[in-house]
Order: sequence, then C-alpha cells, then structure tokens
Amino acid sequence: MEQVTDVSIVIVNYNTLHVLRPCIDSIEAHTKGINYEIIIVDNGSTDGSAEQMSQDPRLIWIEAGSNLGFGRANNLGIERSSGRYVFLLNSDTLLLNNAIGELYEFAIHYEGKLGALGCVLENREGESIHSYGNFPRMRDDFNKLVFVPIRKALGCYKKRTIPLPERWMKVDYVTGADLMVARSVLDECRVFHPAFFMYCEETEMEHRFALHGYDNIVMRGPRIIHLEGEGGRDGKTSQFLRDCLRQQKSEYIYFKLTRPRWKYWLYRLGHPILRQTLWFNPHVSLADKWTMMKQLFVRTGI
Repeated sequence: MEQVTDVSIVIVNYNTLHVLRPCIDSIEAHTKGINYEIIIVDNGSTDGSAEQMSQDPRLIWIEAGSNLGFGRANNLGIERSSGRYVFLLNSDTLLLNNAIGELYEFAIHYEGKLGALGCVLENREGESIHSYGNFPRMRDDFNKLVFVPIRKALGCYKKRTIPLPERWMKVDYVTGADLMVARSVLDECRVFHPAFFMYCEETEMEHRFALHGYDNIVMRGPRIIHLEGEGGRDGKTSQFLRDCLRQQKSEYIYFKLTRPRWKYWLYRLGHPILRQTLWFNPHVSLADKWTMMKQLFVRTGI
C-alpha cells in the first residue's frame, strides 16, 4: 500500500547552493514522525545548483527555466506536490529541531479553521526575528516615510516591541520564510497571485485566507534559523535599489488587489509626494534616487 505524504516541503532556489545543501541536511536530520517529500524549484540558477543537486535522491527537482520570483515558483512546487499539507520553506533556513513535525501536529489538531501556520524564527544567535506582521495599511506609509524620520531627527523615536506568543497566537500574516498550509485551504482560496515577483505575495494570499474565515497563526516550539540576507544575489543592481523597487511595486499590487479602487488610486497619487524624503537620504546615490522616483509612476500590470 502506497504511503500517504503528510507534508510536501517546497523550497525555491535561486543561486543559493551555499545554503541549500545545509538546509536540506537539517530537514533530514531533524524531521521525525511524518511522511514527507522535498521539492526544489530552481529559478534558473547559475551557481551550479542543478549540476550538484538535481540528482540527489532525496529531492524532487523542478527546473523553472528562468527566475519566476518567489510566488510563481512556489506555485510550480505546489502543483507538483502530493502532501496533505504544504510547507513553504526558504532555502536560507536551518532546522534546529523537529520543527516540521511539530507544526504538522499542531495543524492537524487545531480546533478552528487554520490557514497559514509558522513559527517564531531565529537568527544565528538564537534571537527572535521577523516572523509575522500586520496586513499593510496605506497610512503606514505616512508613518514610515514622514513621521518616523521626523521623530528620529528630533531624537524621540522608539522602535516598537514586537509581541511574541507564549505558545501560539493569531496574527494577520505569517512570513513566507516558513509557512505551512493545508492543501484544502489552497484549493479553496487559491495559491500565490502571479502578479507578484517578490514581497507581499504571502501577505496577499493570507489576506484571502482571512476573508474566508481562516486563522493565520505563529507558534513557539518549532525552531528554525532564518539566515536573512544570505540567499541569492543577481549582481545586476545595488541591493538597496533592487529590494526597494520590488517592495514598492509589490505594495502597489497588494493594495490594488485588496482595497477599493478609489483608495488605491488615492494612494498612488499621494505616494510620490511621500517619497520626496528619499532625495534627502545621503546614503542613496543620485542614480538610485532617480530610478526610485520613476518607479512611482509605473503601472502594476494587473
């Protein structure tokens, strides 16, 4: 009798060979008590990932053919997967205990309607790092781009403390670095929207979960290190510019998909004014500033 796959672990790889192998080794070393498969979706890597890893018998290797971004590549892995649950995991992570098994046990015994489930992520020093967040609001940009710089200049800015659960708690969204979700939820609410390349794709998907009455939850117990900043690099643009452009475009897409059209256009009209503060940042080159400003007027494509 063929074994049922409990969890399909989907990992997107883009030039992350240096962290991918340790990630897979940590999964193999610590995952107990469940039947699982590991699916790697390679986004056209050029660092030898396919040559060195595609024949690994532990893996189902999928060649995307080009860099599809985070969401669309994960969709390929989800389509190929066979598990009752799908666990989306960044390649720049390391498991420290039976994290996937513990998340699965919580998921199958949760008494409510469970959407996305993740854990409190750690850095190399064991400190808690970004693991969840609130759904983006348009007024957050006013605070981030106007009031925070003013408070910093006046010396009265205090960084907000992020609450952590004793065991688990409901949140708006779980970060996409480690995200477990039942196949039935994905069937009902759909997978990542293809308009996103990177950033906000998990937020928009989990916003749909919430609209369908599902709880998104972050929990303690499972231990996963997230090696932020040690993933793939394309080498074509500065990291600041590449990340800011992608974040900005993704926010536009998120608001267009989740807010009334009039609110979206009001936000787009006001955003160039808010972004004027960028010109006073001495750490950003003039070329990057000009590129950022032009991005403010680019259509989202949806």
